[in-house]
Amino acid sequence: MYCVILLTVCICLVSVPSILTEDPIGLRVSATLRDIRLGTAVLVDNLQKNVDGGKYIANIKKNYQWVVAEVGMKPKQIWIGENKYNWAAGDWLIGSPSNPIGWIQQNGLQLRGHNLLWPGDNFMPTWLLQQESSITPDKAKSLLQDYITTVVTRYRGKIAGWDVVNEAIDDYDSSRPFNLRDSFWFRKLGRDFIKYAFTFAHNADPNVELFYNEYGIERTSLKANRTLELVNWLKSEGVTVHGVGMQWHIDVSKTVTPGDSYYQNAQRFIDQGFDILVTELDISVPMRNGKPINPADIQKQGVLYRSLLQYALHFHPKCHGLLTWGFTDRYSWLPSFSNNTKGDALPLDASYVPKPAYFQMQEELARVLVDGVYCLSPKSQPNKCLGVSSDVSSGNIQLYDGKCTNDNQKWNISWLNDGTYRLSPISANTRALSAYNVTTTVGGVQTTSWSFNANQEWVLAPTENKVYRVGPRGAWIRVMTVISGTANIGIVDYTSTNEQSWILTSI
Repeated sequence: MYCVILLTVCICLVSVPSILTEDPIGLRVSATLRDIRLGTAVLVDNLQKNVDGGKYIANIKKNYQWVVAEVGMKPKQIWIGENKYNWAAGDWLIGSPSNPIGWIQQNGLQLRGHNLLWPGDNFMPTWLLQQESSITPDKAKSLLQDYITTVVTRYRGKIAGWDVVNEAIDDYDSSRPFNLRDSFWFRKLGRDFIKYAFTFAHNADPNVELFYNEYGIERTSLKANRTLELVNWLKSEGVTVHGVGMQWHIDVSKTVTPGDSYYQNAQRFIDQGFDILVTELDISVPMRNGKPINPADIQKQGVLYRSLLQYALHFHPKCHGLLTWGFTDRYSWLPSFSNNTKGDALPLDASYVPKPAYFQMQEELARVLVDGVYCLSPKSQPNKCLGVSSDVSSGNIQLYDGKCTNDNQKWNISWLNDGTYRLSPISANTRALSAYNVTTTVGGVQTTSWSFNANQEWVLAPTENKVYRVGPRGAWIRVMTVISGTANIGIVDYTSTNEQSWILTSI
């Protein structure tokens, strides 16, 4: 994280979700079903204190699979002297050799490591700078190897990926290779310090993903060019670099659309064999006296958050995740950094209330089907369809032979604005598909009178063209299935069989 990127583009608005429910299913569920990872930067101190009556932690667990420590795991915090380390934050998060389970594992999350090396002198351990005049290049290389090897080895197998080097490239052209910043590591080792850093990290944990992370490289530019040259050079030297983290600290004046310079830039990194990752997204609005100067900017912000999620999904799986730099305006770095001229940059407001940005992301992930009337046929028996009994009050459902021509075999599927759908039979449209006993080995499915009950809400996730997994909100990781050898329907653990895959045909 370093600065906000100033670019000149136009704003193009799209529709905003019309109803903002107070009980969304959560971004974590919807992202998991779409097989993409969402994450957020967190403050370890807030986690340890369980601030705000638990709301901070509750929203992380509801909305994200990944977290990254905003502070606490950078060299300036960990490396307090030669062979001296402060493991407090890292060990609390992901465990120590003597206590291998940390907060991350306890809460079913994953941690990205940020970062092993931040070359700017302002971000260096003070003791290294104080001893710079007495440190030879050979000694500097030895120190670097000791530090990276020690940190990566300590957390080997527990980290989802490391930002090995962070923000090494200057904003302006210079005579230094790749426009690298003038820093302790460059002064001692030249450009090779980056090669060494990646090599030491890979040797310490050959299975962990290694990224170079940078701001201001989201679209084609001098800095993006130098970054691509840098990672290509590393690859030519036989160094393992899995991908490039693009930070995405931007403001609401931007637009991101398929085929534009943002997409073109991402594609050229991918074409060279690198994954990409949105690592530090926030979208600021101009502020005055603690409020947006233009209230409409919050709607624009929502559209832009959705555009960035579309960007990540477009490049998936080469872009396998998106992380925001925080998630609530209550704890954003931007107001102090900008002297209170920028802020309100995150999906939740300072009171943890979801903003349009949140609902735009929820809808982009979960609204995978246009509202309408559909026939539901299991992939295992495409000549049959799901229907309700002629005695609608019984609530019974089963598979029927035929071409889905009768109203009891047609389903009105409608989006509920909270990440889920309602499925109602045309022959009894005051009723809805409902799950029960969803945690038993085989849960049940029936229709009941519509009552806005969570048991009547369903998640859909595409598995291939016009084929979906269908699951109950209360046990979204499970699915609706045909019970093998019968016409009966139940709820079971997801194993990706044809009985669990539903062809949805618009009528």
